[in-house]
Amino acid sequence: MSKKRLNNTTFTFCDTVQSLSAVAANLRGSSTLFLDCEGHDLGLAGGGLSLISLGKPTPNQPLAYLIDAVALGTSELRPIFDILESPNVKKVVFDGRMDQTALFYDHGRVHLQNVVDLQLADIKSRVLRGENEGSLEQLMRLSPYLLQSEVEKNPQLYHKVQKLPGLEQTVREHGIAVGAEELSIKGRFKHTSWLHRPLPQTALVYAANDITLIAHLWQEFVDQGYIDGKLAEQSLRYVRLWTTGPQINVNHRYKLHALLPLEILGDPTVDRTKLCSLCERVFPQRCFSVTSWNRDANRKCLVCRAIGIRIIKQNAGGRRPAK
Repeated sequence: MSKKRLNNTTFTFCDTVQSLSAVAANLRGSSTLFLDCEGHDLGLAGGGLSLISLGKPTPNQPLAYLIDAVALGTSELRPIFDILESPNVKKVVFDGRMDQTALFYDHGRVHLQNVVDLQLADIKSRVLRGENEGSLEQLMRLSPYLLQSEVEKNPQLYHKVQKLPGLEQTVREHGIAVGAEELSIKGRFKHTSWLHRPLPQTALVYAANDITLIAHLWQEFVDQGYIDGKLAEQSLRYVRLWTTGPQINVNHRYKLHALLPLEILGDPTVDRTKLCSLCERVFPQRCFSVTSWNRDANRKCLVCRAIGIRIIKQNAGGRRPAK
């Protein structure tokens, strides 16, 4: 177990059973932890989990533990999984869907409990910041990911379509002051290297940096009152989205995209629902166009409709997707 420092963040790399035991004992009494996982094609069939990063809040910067999920197997990682599954320890994540999916399919069906997803908190905060559903600001976020002319032509079909932000983008948007190093490290690491050993120093810095950014964001959202009483339930629904049925693969473009899946926020519906044939989820009528709702088969929810148009435009233009 080695301890290093990134700016003001101290991180410990853990790759032995002995060091893992000490880390688990240190984390077990925490009421809140920051969680982020790293890997190659994380959560996808054929992918692999490389690191489980856990951050412990401190008065200034978090103390990060980077746990080697390649050197340590599923049974050896059980003390950490017990913490992840504990309802008494809050796990703060940023888009924890693939983290949960990797833990579930690759490590004995680990189910995260007591999760708060800051990506959802950011989307919910938009309303508090004056950006209502169907507003110009909400629709403008969709471009250039979606074709602007299509959104302008049929704005009513995009009122429920939300563009998901990245972690760095969210930190910047909320005006959180972090060091230049913390925001520049992202472009200097190749994600295909996650399963190589020994891990390069840039990989460890990258992982520790994410924990630092999540910690900054968490404190800002707590201070601003963006963490409401429904967020934990919504977050659990969100991170477990792809843990039913076969594990998704890299080619499933109607599940792997940068739009918020429908019906994650809000209360579960009691209305009549129908199946979207592309994302394979069921939705009430408000999640379909009139034409699609009235079909007997091959229905597309509003998000899958948007992704379908995006795919057609990409294929016609021979362009790679915009992020």
